[in-house]
Amino acid sequence: MFVAALLAMVVPSVAQYSKAIKGACRNDYKRFCSTYAVDDPALRKCMDKAGPSLSQRCVATLVNSGLVSYQRATQRWGHKLEKVQ
Repeated sequence: MFVAALLAMVVPSVAQYSKAIKGACRNDYKRFCSTYAVDDPALRKCMDKAGPSLSQRCVATLVNSGLVSYQRATQRWGHKLEKVQ
C-alpha cells in the first residue's frame, strides 16, 4: 500500500510495484504521506511534493525501475544520481 501511494503519480497499476521498490520506499511513504489512502487523489500531490526529501535509496530504486525519470529525480527533485547508461 505504501509504495502504491508513492508511485500512484507515475504508474496506474499497483501490481506493477516490485519488492525492491516496496522495500526502498516504505519509510518515505510512512514519513511523508501515510495519512493518505492509495485511492486518495491527494496522495499523488503529497508524494510529488515530498520528492526532494525522499531518501536517496528510494529515488534511485524508482529511477532504476523506470517508474520515475532521471530528469525528474535530478532536475525537479534535486537528487544527485549517477546516470546509468
